[in-house]
Amino acid sequence: MEDYYIALDTGGTKTDAVLFDESGHILSRLLRQGGGPMDIGIPSAGDNTVSVIRELSEKIPGKRRPASVYCSVAGSDYYPGQMDAYVRPRTEAGYLKIWDDGECIITGTLGRQDGGGMIAGTGSCLFVRREERYRRIGGWGYLLDSNGSGYTIGRAALYAVMREADGRGEKTVLTELIGERMGGKPHENIPAIYGGGRRYIASFAGCVFQGRRLGDSVSCRIFDWAVDKLAELTIAGAASFEDEFPIALNGGIFRTFPELAEGLREKASPKARLIQATVPPLFGAAVEALWNLKIPEPAGFKERFMAEYED
Repeated sequence: MEDYYIALDTGGTKTDAVLFDESGHILSRLLRQGGGPMDIGIPSAGDNTVSVIRELSEKIPGKRRPASVYCSVAGSDYYPGQMDAYVRPRTEAGYLKIWDDGECIITGTLGRQDGGGMIAGTGSCLFVRREERYRRIGGWGYLLDSNGSGYTIGRAALYAVMREADGRGEKTVLTELIGERMGGKPHENIPAIYGGGRRYIASFAGCVFQGRRLGDSVSCRIFDWAVDKLAELTIAGAASFEDEFPIALNGGIFRTFPELAEGLREKASPKARLIQATVPPLFGAAVEALWNLKIPEPAGFKERFMAEYED
């Protein structure tokens, strides 16, 4: 009797999850709002995870339980065992693992080998894997650190716009670009900014890249600052390796704005070999769901999974 698996990836913006079989065939996919425990707390993040697992489990032929479930939930490693304790009694699975997003980012591109996985999406972080031991570098939550992320880039852009409005800062095209996207003058829309929170602020990161292409000096400085902060992560990560090591780059900012990765290549540690991921973090979560049961990635799994995922 064929087994079925569930992979789930929750970041700051969305939850992406699939039900699939060992060949890589996707039976069902769900998209939900994101938010890890640092954003919305254990009960809300746990309820979101439970809801997705239950809904996908109901689609398994014969109403059987999934053989393995792997949940990548951003920020869950700050709450050791708490997400697991919340989710496990509310779901049924032959094997369940809940971890942060670092493992699946590395595995999706590098397989089970040692190396790093850097994410630049709503948040940012570098995870390093060496002999199955993991190290987090950066990504201490948006209140303390997620430099180079969509949130910090968007926040820097808004700060520059507010400074111009006050007469404290230089003129910047960001005022016009953000105003167009916001549908009004940024300094007159403070309630919308605070009401929208981290995801809303991150949505303005693209204005910095657009401003840079237009030659705006403020946008160029924000871009350079973001690159410097991401480069710091690679330099710290290099301490875990004697020689060259690979880093998979993933997340919405890297995917949408490849110039960020190009800038990072110039300033990263000389030991870091940067690889732009061609698969979403969810693919790595699917591979880890198989690995939970010590099943190596089958031949043709990636090709079939990605073809059906992108349909």
